[in-house]
Amino acid sequence: MSLLTTVGSFISILYIIIDLLSASSLMKIAETGASVSSRAFASARKDVRWTSVAIGAANFQGNIVPAMLALALSSYLSLYPILLIVPLILLCHDQQSAPKPKTILQITTVALATFVSALAALICLSYILTGGSWEFLSSTYGVQLLLPDLTPNVGLWWYFFIEMFDSFREFFLGVFWLHLAGYVGGLTFKLRNQPLFVATCLLGIFAIFKPYPSISDTSLYLALLPLYRHVFPLMRYTFFVTSVILYATLLGPAFYYLWIYAGSGNANFFYAITLVWSLGLTLVVADSLFAVLRDEWEVERPEMKGKEVRQI
Repeated sequence: MSLLTTVGSFISILYIIIDLLSASSLMKIAETGASVSSRAFASARKDVRWTSVAIGAANFQGNIVPAMLALALSSYLSLYPILLIVPLILLCHDQQSAPKPKTILQITTVALATFVSALAALICLSYILTGGSWEFLSSTYGVQLLLPDLTPNVGLWWYFFIEMFDSFREFFLGVFWLHLAGYVGGLTFKLRNQPLFVATCLLGIFAIFKPYPSISDTSLYLALLPLYRHVFPLMRYTFFVTSVILYATLLGPAFYYLWIYAGSGNANFFYAITLVWSLGLTLVVADSLFAVLRDEWEVERPEMKGKEVRQI
């Protein structure tokens, strides 16, 4: 018992240290101003910002090797962060401060070499630690890719695949993963001048559409969102989105309790509230995307600032 208590205390202290380091890193990225200006774009609202202390956001200063090492570690742990490699490469290129900045081809080469080497080293280390067996791949990455565990969570996959006929399972697994990966290309192309927002937006999409999401995924996205304080006035559904997320936050645990413990509900109760939760996050991502695009458009056409825009 004393050993378990000691281990538990150590883990608690470790998490506290990691949280403090994360807050420090987020403060540093806020100080770089990467969210309001880049090499090819500067927001007209760049002076409307919160302080770095208020934001407490993640660090990035154009250091490609540390960035790729961190991405390799996160991809090694949960696979899906590999989709962030494209916007991170663009962000590294944008945030260079050297007298002779590297070309995008040079940065891409260094980034891919660092990422692949680090990830391969971590996987080989796991191979050694497991006694020379590759079976750990199916127990880790295989779970993410093939979704064998359908335990209820705040995501959208589990209920769908419980109801899915086995003959269609492989097809829809491919569709779901393609859907998740499909956002990378479009967002990166459209917002290539603001790669930090692409990474932020993708984190929000991951929190909605990854196979096994958790509240921590949402927390990471919401921690980065205050970097874009300057576009908050352009967001249209702030009150509605806040209400939806609070509604789902309060009723989610209640519906889970009614289904699992009280036995007075069923899976439909809990899945319905997870749909509301996902709807709230989807509106946050979509509304912030609209605000950033509107801000970028007003920089290109200053005469349209403050005027109503309708899509035809």
